[in-house]
Amino acid sequence: MYQRLHPLPKKAFPWFIETQLQWTDSDLYGHLNNVSYLAYFDTALNMALVEHGALDPTPSGQGPIGLVVQNGAQFFAEVAFPSRLHIGVRVESIGRSSLTWGFGLFARDAALCAARGYFVHVYVDRDTRRPQPLGPSLSRCAEALFVDPTSDPATGQ
Repeated sequence: MYQRLHPLPKKAFPWFIETQLQWTDSDLYGHLNNVSYLAYFDTALNMALVEHGALDPTPSGQGPIGLVVQNGAQFFAEVAFPSRLHIGVRVESIGRSSLTWGFGLFARDAALCAARGYFVHVYVDRDTRRPQPLGPSLSRCAEALFVDPTSDPATGQ
């Protein structure tokens, strides 16, 4: 199921993480390798969860974990070393036991994202790996980061 996305401005994302593009993430063509975008999105997602009190990443952590059941990315502009990266995070859909996360990767001070991505997480019990409803901390996080992509004025769609 393909949907053509458009680059978004920073105001389309309620939460950001800033990082440095890693030398090892560049490919032989001199730009950020496709698979590396997903790694940056994954780091941003988990940092957002930790900072919102919705994920305990320690081995003895409690509460559900999110399993990625679908992901993808679309690219709009090249990103090359050395670049400071700003990765925007938002929740685009809230289900009973799932969240659809949206991402925008911005190089330096670009007005529009160089790439957009998404992950669908199904939240499961850490031991049984069976889906479970979103708990209070995940629900609060999701509500804080929710942006409805069908009515978001920042999308220009």
